[in-house]
Amino acid sequence: MERILSKEEIAELLSAVHDGEIPLRDEEPEPPAEVKREISSLNLVALQGPRHCKIENFDLVLDTLARHLGISLTNRMQRSIGVRRSIMQVYEYDTFLQQLAGRDALGVIRLDPLRWRGVFIFKEKLAFYLLEHLLGGAPDVNLNLPGRSLTAIETSVLRNTIADACLDLNKTFAPLEKIESSLVKIESSTRLINIVPGDASVLAAHFVVTGNNLEDEIVLVLPMAMLDPLKEKMREGSAVFSESQDRPWQTQLEQEIEQMDVDLSAQMATLNLTVRDILNFKVGDILDLGCAPSSPLQVRAAGQPKFQAIAGTHQGKKAVRISGRINRNNL
Repeated sequence: MERILSKEEIAELLSAVHDGEIPLRDEEPEPPAEVKREISSLNLVALQGPRHCKIENFDLVLDTLARHLGISLTNRMQRSIGVRRSIMQVYEYDTFLQQLAGRDALGVIRLDPLRWRGVFIFKEKLAFYLLEHLLGGAPDVNLNLPGRSLTAIETSVLRNTIADACLDLNKTFAPLEKIESSLVKIESSTRLINIVPGDASVLAAHFVVTGNNLEDEIVLVLPMAMLDPLKEKMREGSAVFSESQDRPWQTQLEQEIEQMDVDLSAQMATLNLTVRDILNFKVGDILDLGCAPSSPLQVRAAGQPKFQAIAGTHQGKKAVRISGRINRNNL
């Protein structure tokens, strides 16, 4: 049997309900306040930050371009300038432009017959280093960068240097595609180099440039849409490209070696003598070489034994006739 409340307990219960200490059964507690959360959008088409380039064998192309750029800058500066490939990253074009300081030399280039244009970026320190040299200054000292954009006169002075980079680009792509790149204009404002829509993907290839008191970058910006027709050629023609890229240097080196002067000598025999014996030599002394006059001679090129020969005369002058090649393994 359930316990029956007394009058006093019922009075206390009614008093607690009246004061609100005990909620009624039909009343529901208020729900907790909703927690507001920020919703971030996700674009499945646009790039979410930079990513690495995944074009097969394109690093070989850029390595060749780095060598050509180094040679061109060395010839123009008349001092040793090194260029090496650094990172390759893919950006959304607007995102990439926001990273630029606005004090670089921005060379817009045409890439005929390809549809899109590209950009050669000579970073601020490199641009003023080149200007210091081209205007007759001393670029070997530490430069004080002015912290401003290039003037119209300064961009005009740099025009030929960036135009040389276009010629290097032509030579680099020659094994894959015959392109005729040329410099369209040089700008210092990123708002004036709209080569593709802002949401288009571009490849930024960085090259580190080093010299005396110099370390900066050249950046080549190419639209990814421009590279799409070349992907298959780079995949199939990588072997031909890698073999042909050093062929001009090899040919030139072979031609230069053929014109070198080399000391040539013919040796019949050698003697080991003491210093005392040499000091005691007198006119008329005979040295026994230990071989017959008809013995073969050893012909040396730059001091290295190369041929065997027989001594004789030719048109009244002493001469030797080559009789065979010396095998260096038998020495």
